Amino acid sequence: QGVFVFYIDKGMTRGWSPGEITMRIPLDTWASYENSLSEKPVATKTIINIVIYLLGDWLSQTLFTGKNVLDFDAGRTLKNGFVGMCFGPAVHEYYEFSDWILPVEGVTMGVTNRAFKILMDQTVYLSVKCSIYILAIGILNGDGVGSSAENVKNRIKPIMFTAWKFWPLVHCVTYGLIPARHRILWVNSVDLVWNAILASKARDDVDEDGEEDNDNSIVVEASLAEGTEKEEASGTTAPEVVVAGGTPA
Repeated sequence: QGVFVFYIDKGMTRGWSPGEITMRIPLDTWASYENSLSEKPVATKTIINIVIYLLGDWLSQTLFTGKNVLDFDAGRTLKNGFVGMCFGPAVHEYYEFSDWILPVEGVTMGVTNRAFKILMDQTVYLSVKCSIYILAIGILNGDGVGSSAENVKNRIKPIMFTAWKFWPLVHCVTYGLIPARHRILWVNSVDLVWNAILASKARDDVDEDGEEDNDNSIVVEASLAEGTEKEEASGTTAPEVVVAGGTPA
């Protein structure tokens, strides 16, 4: 009996193997995320928003444009994270409001209201959110309100037209398969793919001399903020991808 107990204790106290640790990390992280989401939904979603806005801007300056991972404008990235922090609670309330006025229970109402959700998302919500984003970034960069507002007028149409090529299909999944509490995480994750697409297109729209091709330039993501001094000296500016350019969340 003593040997038997010793054998069990040995198995229980031997510690975690590297394989077990690797397997448990994503499971335990997801469980912690779910608990946090249940206890503090607004704070949790806001933190997700901040992380994705920071990560998205950093990626748009580095990996998405083929630059060194340390060659980025930290100030611009922090400004983007600040905007993400401000947007977090608002996006949470938007999804709550959307579910309240357009419930998806039932087969008939579910299909119809999901279509209306996507329509509302890609018109009212998209235009308002992206306008606020562009205005906020301009003001944070030291531009006047009038100049920033003019920038909104010049950019909002191309942003929306480009977004309509990508986001309606994404939101068929958002409102059809993703639980309401996970929508911000889902949309933010897809945003990184969206940013990669925009950054890739921005590179294609720059000619060999480093000047933008005005006929094909993607106003959606370029020059929302000033580039670094190094970039200005070289005559090129790294494109700034609008985080959550389709539906920032």
